[in-house]
Amino acid sequence: MARLALFGIAVIIVILVARLIFPSSAKEPNPTEMVQDPNNGVYIPKTEAIKKTINGKEYYFSSEQSAEDYINKNQTKTD
Repeated sequence: MARLALFGIAVIIVILVARLIFPSSAKEPNPTEMVQDPNNGVYIPKTEAIKKTINGKEYYFSSEQSAEDYINKNQTKTD
Protein backbone atom coordinates (compact mmCIF):
# COMPACT_ATOMS: atom_id res chain seq x y z
CA MET A 1 0.00 0.00 0.00
CA ALA A 2 2.85 2.36 0.81
CA ARG A 3 4.39 1.60 -2.58
CA LEU A 4 1.15 2.61 -4.31
CA ALA A 5 1.03 5.89 -2.39
CA LEU A 6 4.68 6.64 -3.23
CA PHE A 7 4.03 5.79 -6.88
CA GLY A 8 1.05 8.18 -6.93
CA ILE A 9 3.09 10.96 -5.37
CA ALA A 10 5.90 10.35 -7.89
CA VAL A 11 3.45 10.54 -10.79
CA ILE A 12 2.06 13.84 -9.51
CA ILE A 13 5.57 15.28 -9.12
CA VAL A 14 6.50 14.19 -12.66
CA ILE A 15 3.36 15.85 -14.04
CA LEU A 16 4.04 19.11 -12.18
CA VAL A 17 7.68 19.19 -13.32
CA ALA A 18 6.62 18.46 -16.92
CA ARG A 19 4.16 21.37 -16.81
CA LEU A 20 6.91 23.69 -15.61
CA ILE A 21 9.34 22.54 -18.30
CA PHE A 22 6.78 22.36 -21.13
CA PRO A 23 4.16 25.06 -20.59
CA SER A 24 0.92 24.74 -22.48
CA SER A 25 1.07 26.39 -25.88
CA ALA A 26 -2.74 26.58 -26.07
CA LYS A 27 -3.09 29.98 -24.43
CA GLU A 28 -6.39 31.80 -24.62
CA PRO A 29 -6.20 34.29 -27.50
CA ASN A 30 -6.96 37.94 -26.96
CA PRO A 31 -10.52 38.76 -27.93
CA THR A 32 -10.81 40.63 -31.19
CA GLU A 33 -12.89 43.79 -31.25
CA MET A 34 -15.45 43.54 -34.01
CA VAL A 35 -17.08 46.45 -35.84
CA GLN A 36 -20.10 46.52 -38.12
CA ASP A 37 -19.97 47.84 -41.67
CA PRO A 38 -22.86 50.36 -41.84
CA ASN A 39 -23.35 49.72 -45.55
CA ASN A 40 -23.89 45.95 -45.57
CA GLY A 41 -24.12 44.98 -41.89
CA VAL A 42 -21.11 42.64 -41.98
CA TYR A 43 -19.03 42.32 -38.79
CA ILE A 44 -15.28 42.46 -39.29
CA PRO A 45 -12.23 42.67 -36.98
CA LYS A 46 -11.48 46.30 -36.23
CA THR A 47 -7.82 45.76 -37.11
CA GLU A 48 -8.80 44.68 -40.64
CA ALA A 49 -11.51 47.28 -41.22
CA ILE A 50 -11.17 50.30 -43.47
CA LYS A 51 -11.69 53.42 -41.38
CA LYS A 52 -13.32 56.49 -42.89
CA THR A 53 -14.26 59.75 -41.23
CA ILE A 54 -17.49 61.12 -42.68
CA ASN A 55 -18.91 64.41 -41.38
CA GLY A 56 -16.68 64.14 -38.30
CA LYS A 57 -17.83 60.63 -37.40
CA GLU A 58 -15.72 57.49 -37.74
CA TYR A 59 -17.09 54.54 -39.70
CA TYR A 60 -15.55 51.13 -40.35
CA PHE A 61 -16.04 49.28 -43.64
CA SER A 62 -15.27 45.81 -44.89
CA SER A 63 -13.90 47.12 -48.21
CA GLU A 64 -13.20 50.29 -50.14
CA GLN A 65 -16.15 49.47 -52.41
CA SER A 66 -18.46 49.25 -49.42
CA ALA A 67 -17.21 52.62 -48.17
CA GLU A 68 -17.75 54.22 -51.57
CA ASP A 69 -21.26 52.76 -51.82
CA TYR A 70 -22.13 54.08 -48.36
CA ILE A 71 -20.79 57.56 -49.16
CA ASN A 72 -22.69 57.64 -52.48
CA LYS A 73 -25.96 56.51 -50.85
CA ASN A 74 -25.69 59.15 -48.14
CA GLN A 75 -24.79 61.93 -50.57
CA THR A 76 -27.91 61.26 -52.63
CA LYS A 77 -30.07 61.32 -49.48
CA THR A 78 -28.72 64.65 -48.26
CA ASP A 79 -28.72 66.41 -51.65
